[in-house]
Amino acid sequence: MRSYTLPISLLYGALTCTAGSAQDASAPMLETLVVEGDLWKTPISQTAASVTVLDTATLEQATLTHFEDAIAQIPNLTWSGGTARPRYLQIRGIGENSQFEGETPDSTVRFLVDDIDLTGLAGVASFLDMEQIEVLRGPQAGAFGANAAAGLIYLRSAAPGGAWNSYAETTIAEDSLLRFSVATGGDVSESLGIRLAIQQETANGFRDNLTLGENDTNGIEETTARLKLGWSPNDNWQWDATLLYANANNGYDSFALDNNGSNTFSDEPGEDDQETWGGSLRGSFTGWNDVALTTITSGTSTDSLYSYDADWTDASYGGFSRLDRERAVISQELRFDSIDQEDALGWIDRWTFGVFFQDLSEDTTGSYRDLFTPESSFDTVYDAQTVSIYAQGSHQLSERTEITLGLRAEHYSLDTETQFRTSEDFSDTLWGGKISIQHAVSDTLRLFASTTRGYKAGGVNIYPFLEADDPLTYETETLWNYEVGVRAFSEDGHISAALTAFYLDRDTPQVRDSAGFGGSFRFFTDNGDSAHISGLETDLRWAITDAWTLTATAGILDSELDTFTLANGLSAGGRELAATPRYTFSTGLAYASGDESWFGNVIWSGRSDYFQSNSHDAKLSSFTVVNGSIGYAFSSLRVSLWVKNLFDTEYEERVFFFGNDPDIGFEAQRYISAADPRQIGVSARLDW
Repeated sequence: MRSYTLPISLLYGALTCTAGSAQDASAPMLETLVVEGDLWKTPISQTAASVTVLDTATLEQATLTHFEDAIAQIPNLTWSGGTARPRYLQIRGIGENSQFEGETPDSTVRFLVDDIDLTGLAGVASFLDMEQIEVLRGPQAGAFGANAAAGLIYLRSAAPGGAWNSYAETTIAEDSLLRFSVATGGDVSESLGIRLAIQQETANGFRDNLTLGENDTNGIEETTARLKLGWSPNDNWQWDATLLYANANNGYDSFALDNNGSNTFSDEPGEDDQETWGGSLRGSFTGWNDVALTTITSGTSTDSLYSYDADWTDASYGGFSRLDRERAVISQELRFDSIDQEDALGWIDRWTFGVFFQDLSEDTTGSYRDLFTPESSFDTVYDAQTVSIYAQGSHQLSERTEITLGLRAEHYSLDTETQFRTSEDFSDTLWGGKISIQHAVSDTLRLFASTTRGYKAGGVNIYPFLEADDPLTYETETLWNYEVGVRAFSEDGHISAALTAFYLDRDTPQVRDSAGFGGSFRFFTDNGDSAHISGLETDLRWAITDAWTLTATAGILDSELDTFTLANGLSAGGRELAATPRYTFSTGLAYASGDESWFGNVIWSGRSDYFQSNSHDAKLSSFTVVNGSIGYAFSSLRVSLWVKNLFDTEYEERVFFFGNDPDIGFEAQRYISAADPRQIGVSARLDW
């Protein structure tokens, strides 16, 4: 029986402070956070779900510059290495950990940036000019469909318009890190606002390639640019447009046969490149008496290259793999919302109805060669279309009790083309939804409970060289999620705390698998019989005094993938699921006393060990890491000295278990990609 002492004690402390007056009465009230990623914009105090929100102050205090920096502060969120930046994410143990040749682009963690769909493309998720980060845990199928079976991650950048303001920021740090950012925006006229932000970043990547005598084969070179426009042509219409450009020319040279963590020996280092153009257009019409109309159009076009030296040396079997992909995603959503939030439709106090269409196409060219195999290449085409209708309504059962019901029906159609074999198609009609109830015990204490049905559509294994016992298709997965939670606040607004307990039941869970050794692998998805995940998530924010703020988060997971038989007849499962660390935690203390004063923060975070893949039993080791910063704010200039991994903790961000060394007969070994060592840097920001 595992102990839940940590999250319960955090909540108990918050409740104790709510009832008493232990904190400084002069402390400022915490900013009211609003969850915007869900169908309805709702204050976090009234959100009947497990959600973490990081606002502008948190991002600045903790020196967070990319989504990978924030992962450790979010309970029960993990990611898989094997790429230059985190691209594959898991929430509560659900999500993909790679997209090697033959692995499909259907994802379970939906990732949106200003309405632009970057699901599976999170490597370009810079925090340039970002205002708020939201992570909604648990199936969000009622609101977002199949690609949100695990949850939703929503990033919102600074809005256009308002009084003109600008800033420029420069960072230099160890590992030859150079970053320059600039942003400016404001009102062009009474009806038009604009915001432009640009960032360039380079670094070496903490690896020395001893074969080539180079120190940047694992480095990053990234450019991000964003243009936002806000236009109000009249009192009834509001239009918001975003154009995003992200170009990452990153190296990928991270593994060595001796697992030394800092030196590599590849004679052909890989690349992890991605160029993405994305855009969104949101229009809101409020000219009708009772109904508001919202239209959201979004599209992305991405060219990517992922390659790697398969044998990691210059004197082995000479393996090299390359994947070139072109992905295009187009979506259109129409949404109708009641303007009134009381008696909007008889018994229903508030309602939403919408339709959604998305087309995702990905063309892949893969190639592989080694000393014993002539170079071979293959092409695949993956084209998935989704058509959905959804509705959500709420009713006040009493002055303090509200019930909400949401439903979604979705038709999923997949067409594939795979070279060297007969093409396969797949289609299914899916449904999901959520019913939740919340009750305000008092003005400072709120309880909620929910039941959610989520789903992840089945599909086709598109690797062209599958063997006879490998599955050609895989079935739709269904998820039932049950949650109960409590949110508590001090009467003076200095403290907010939340605790959520959940149980997740997965039917025919999709399990990605692989077979092979060296550089020759087959990748495919199969179905298990069932899997179960239970756990806790807690979040605490406490404005202790006018200058000091404490934050703490924690997550606990307990999981089991039931024993099942793979399509090839072998037995699998019978152990914990991958990506389910027994605990994750983060505790931060920040100091900021005024516009012209010292500021600083320290953040202690960590996690337990856990399996990173369901296809082998190697684990990532547990770790704890301390990050911190100290600086001084002048009237318009902020200068800070920061450090990541203060105590130079050694841990891994990716682990494989397979045979890759011919000198020992390709005997299976544990291979790791080491996380970054200590890094010290200086940042300066000028506002005007």
